[in-house]
Formats: sequence, structure tokens, C-alpha cells
Amino acid sequence: MPLTSDIGVTPKKDLHVIYVLDTSGSMEGIPIQMLNQAMQETIVVLKKVAKREADAQLKISVLEFSTGIRWMNESGPVDVEDFIWMDLSAGGLTNVGGALKELNSKLTVEKYLKSEYGAMLPIIIFMTDGYATDEYKKELERIKTNSLFRKATRIGFAIGDNPDVDMITRLAGDSEAVVHTDNLALFARLLRFASVTASTLAGTSQVSGAIISNGRNVVSGALRETGISRDEIDPGIEYREEETVNLEREDDQFSTTDITWDDDGEVW
Repeated sequence: MPLTSDIGVTPKKDLHVIYVLDTSGSMEGIPIQMLNQAMQETIVVLKKVAKREADAQLKISVLEFSTGIRWMNESGPVDVEDFIWMDLSAGGLTNVGGALKELNSKLTVEKYLKSEYGAMLPIIIFMTDGYATDEYKKELERIKTNSLFRKATRIGFAIGDNPDVDMITRLAGDSEAVVHTDNLALFARLLRFASVTASTLAGTSQVSGAIISNGRNVVSGALRETGISRDEIDPGIEYREEETVNLEREDDQFSTTDITWDDDGEVW
């Protein structure tokens, strides 16, 4: 096999975007339809981002949880260019602890995130519309000892009429990294924007050595790009996990001028 130096190609590190999605019975009907639509649109946009991303190779993983736990691609993460979204169906309980246990077992550079040229810190996006039906806190404490989980860019979506916002905040690690909305169309739009913003910032910041990519910054950027104020989605969470946010600047601001959006919220 020719060396990359012989063919003038700079090897890219993998940037993993991992979606942990609730497909329990409460997601039946319009919620699961909106989730499928949102993910289909998000993958299309991420494929456009991947063509422009010079420093990272985007890889996608989807972990769905209900009564059971299932990876959409059992063989491991898939290059975004080759990823095909397969619509999810809803049913069963909300096994959050099981999902965290499975995620923890795979979140290692020796296993699921193994890469020939190395991997950047992952992006993990959680989504739920309800409450855990298992004991998830013990599994959360276990996965918090995983350095890749602690350092990952984590984002939470609490959707619908009665989600456990406290739980999703614990998973994200910061209340300002959580979007709470019962507007499913808004959720779909923000999921797309957050995925693109996180992927772009994570690749740029980790290559440059800056520490500006975290869930709080991603949500702030997604809201700004969509023209939505924090007050419109702020659930008034009092709980905040006491973790290091790793901000390089006090004003929590960053530039997304390298992302160009059209009027429909697509990147080009």
C-alpha cells in the first residue's frame, strides 16, 4: 500500500459523532416520525460538511434505546459519506442505564473508536422524551470515569411534553448544553444545526489546539444561527453538573463564520 506521503494525501483523524436516541413507546407517532426526518436531514448536511472538512474524517454511530439496546451499525462507526439512515420504530421502555452501559463498553480507542490515524474527542448527542425506567445513575457514575466520555462534546435534547430534563442535563453535564422544547419542528432544526456546529468546531478546535468545543458552546451557536433566543427554549433548570467546562474565553463566544447557511438552514 503506498505511503500517504507518496500520493500527497494528509491522513485525517476520525471525528466520531455518536447519537444516543430514545425509541421507547412514548416516541410512537409524530415524535418518532420527526426524529427520523431530523436525522435524515442531518446526515445529508453532515455529508456536505465532510466534503469541506480538511482536518477530520467524520464517522457516525447511532445507539437506540428502549426495552433493548441496539446499534444501527453493529460493525462499528461508519464514514458519513457511506452512512445510510434506517428509520427507527418506537416501542417498549426507556432503558437509559442500559444505553450508558453499552456506550461505556464501546467508548475506547482500542475498541469502537479504533482508528489507523487516531481519533479526536467524540461528540455525543443524547435525546429523550421521557423518564428512565431503569436505574441509570449507577451507570452514569461508571461512564463518568471514562475519560473519553468526560472530555467529549456532550449535547442533550429533552423533547415533548414531559421529558426528564434533570436526567438529560446529567448526561450532558451542563444545563446550558441542553435544548428543552415541545416544538418537534424546532427540535429537528436545532438537531441539524447542533450536529453541524459541533462537528465543525470540534475538528477546528482540536486541530488548532484551542479548547472551544463543548456542549454549551454548541447549543449557544446553534441557537444563534437559527435566530432563537435561549429564553424560548430555557426550561428553567436549577440543576447543573459540577464539571470543568474548559472554556478558553470567558464570554463563551466562538466564530462560525466558516459555516455558510442558505435560507433553508442548509450548509453549503
